Amino acid sequence: MYRRYHWIGITVFLLAVFLFCVRRDVRIEEKYTLDLRNRVIGARLQKDGRPPYFYKWRPVDGFRYYDPIQTDTTYANATTASPFFHHLLYPIADLPQRQISRIWLALEYLTFLSIILFAFSFTKNIYQQWAVAITAVLFLFTNAWLIHVSAGQLYIIVPLLAFVFLICFIRKEQLLFLIVSGLAASVLILIRPTCLLFFIPFLIFINHFKVRQYILFFLPALVLFSYPILNTKERSYWLEYRQAIAAHIKSHQSSEQEARSITYKPFMYNNWEGWDTNSIREARIAYPFVWHSESSSIGVFSKDALHIIIPAWLIHLIALSSIAFMLFLWFRQNDIVKSNIIYVAIFGFCLYMISDFLSPILRAQYYGLQWAFPLLLLAAFYDKGLKKVYLLLVAGLLLNITNTPYLKMRHTIGELLILVTLLWLCLSPKSRLNQ
Repeated sequence: MYRRYHWIGITVFLLAVFLFCVRRDVRIEEKYTLDLRNRVIGARLQKDGRPPYFYKWRPVDGFRYYDPIQTDTTYANATTASPFFHHLLYPIADLPQRQISRIWLALEYLTFLSIILFAFSFTKNIYQQWAVAITAVLFLFTNAWLIHVSAGQLYIIVPLLAFVFLICFIRKEQLLFLIVSGLAASVLILIRPTCLLFFIPFLIFINHFKVRQYILFFLPALVLFSYPILNTKERSYWLEYRQAIAAHIKSHQSSEQEARSITYKPFMYNNWEGWDTNSIREARIAYPFVWHSESSSIGVFSKDALHIIIPAWLIHLIALSSIAFMLFLWFRQNDIVKSNIIYVAIFGFCLYMISDFLSPILRAQYYGLQWAFPLLLLAAFYDKGLKKVYLLLVAGLLLNITNTPYLKMRHTIGELLILVTLLWLCLSPKSRLNQ
């Protein structure tokens, strides 16, 4: 009876918060989800057999590839999603943009709800269940979530796939779960290639696979990665994607980037694919929403705040050296720590997030939503013996919620606090998480 009332309490708590946040986010979505448009354009171009990353729109091309956002195209256009992600958008890419935007908001909430349920599946007691519920609610009030919704971004997919991979990998003795785990890993890398870093610590488990397990785990990768290699058109998209990333790095390192964006004047329509500039303007007046986003990658922060341009090669060297050093410390850990798959998953995700910070490309606030994976996972294993760890993580989340002007770079400080705390948890011999 007590357990039933406890679950009713959690359900009512989450439902009340979700209803408030959905109503808030519907209003935010009405102001136009600007980044979602360039993903849709990329998918449409690719679907039509046209290279998407250096395409420059002209009025004669009509609405299908039209993007109203003022974006300088000196180096490349605004399309930055991978060719594989464009494939995922194919089922909805031909719908009117206004309808796609609503669908995307619903998918964001369904994805986040799935992540919460995955985290609940690990819990064993009341304290852990409430820890998951409270952590999930805090995320809905972070600037990372708000800007993710406002932009119509894709980063919520990363923690979802990380959870799918981990849950299925734990059940790897069952062959179907092993295949799904390999599929989730492959899709994650194809969406964000730097996610490869997340899987490096898992090599200690893969080394003990039997031949059949190797085959089944890597079968999805063999199929998915073979397609862009064997298909000439698909291979051309990936080669152009690589060139586009290099072009964006060059652009983000340029001291004239902001000046170019100001002078670039695109052709503007008042009505297109269900969007109306007047209704967007009215929505922004009726429900003001200000982006509180910080450029937290080392390359852009150094250029904007310190007026020092760090060469891309040096940034990559710093990132590789930092990750190599973390791996050195990790593999020096005793077997008890390295055999704890929760530690492995958290540490691997930290390696991936280090690459986010040590990057020459702009790291916007919505990147921070990816912390949902390690924080909800750790909440699911709440341990009273690690109260200091949880307090530091909550402090990091709260810094990503507050918008006080008295603390500069507060969101970045909060994220770095989360990163350092999680690394300390994984690398300190004094921190032990009961599984």
